[in-house]
Amino acid sequence: MFGRTLPPLALILASTLDAKVLFRAGFETGDLSEWTNTGTRGQNATARNVQVTTDNAKVGKYAVKVTIHPDDVFNERQLRAQMGGPRVTVEEGSDTYMSFYLYMPEAPKDRDNFFYWEGNPPPRYNNVMTWWVEPSPEGTRIRYGTGNLGRNGTEWDGAFEVGKWHHLAMHIHWSEDPAKGNTRLWFDGKLVLDKTLKTKGAEAVYFCQPGIHRSPHAPSVDTIYFDEFILADTLDEVLLPAKR
Repeated sequence: MFGRTLPPLALILASTLDAKVLFRAGFETGDLSEWTNTGTRGQNATARNVQVTTDNAKVGKYAVKVTIHPDDVFNERQLRAQMGGPRVTVEEGSDTYMSFYLYMPEAPKDRDNFFYWEGNPPPRYNNVMTWWVEPSPEGTRIRYGTGNLGRNGTEWDGAFEVGKWHHLAMHIHWSEDPAKGNTRLWFDGKLVLDKTLKTKGAEAVYFCQPGIHRSPHAPSVDTIYFDEFILADTLDEVLLPAKR
């Protein structure tokens, strides 16, 4: 009947049907072709550094293995081995939802930044938030911080068990106002952070580059596996893998 109000369940189903996955990379193509149209170049993404592999996958047959070495130079301040991730158009009050699996076969020997959001100029590139793993006296830690490489403060710190796949999901509510921006993080299906903070600068486009980037003074070799990247326009889409 025209004009009939939808019951709550119907509204939920309609919302689910409208959900859209904007980017997915599970590596089931057996290569990196899912990343070719993301618009951001990779760095040191050679077979030595970034390998699609069947030796350790969380979902399906394939995952990607990222290994960094002391000679994987990006510039005089950084080493990098990474993939070019998707770009998102951001405006004040908009939202981004993303998730993926990660795994480390051994404890990191140095701080490894494995994911970040960075804005395009003008006036310059602006790294607004970073996730990393690093060794500590308590064992391997996973951390999230805001500002360039987390210099504005560590907002979340948790234990990271090596030799095990972990699921990380995020909901970023973009705002230049520290009273209006918000980050929510889920780790292995559990909400671990829900905090109001500044999440963006003046830029209108942000990109991510999963992999490893670190200080040039880190002489070690570290490896991280990734699987099942999902960028969507609803929270349910990115939380679903952790519920399976």
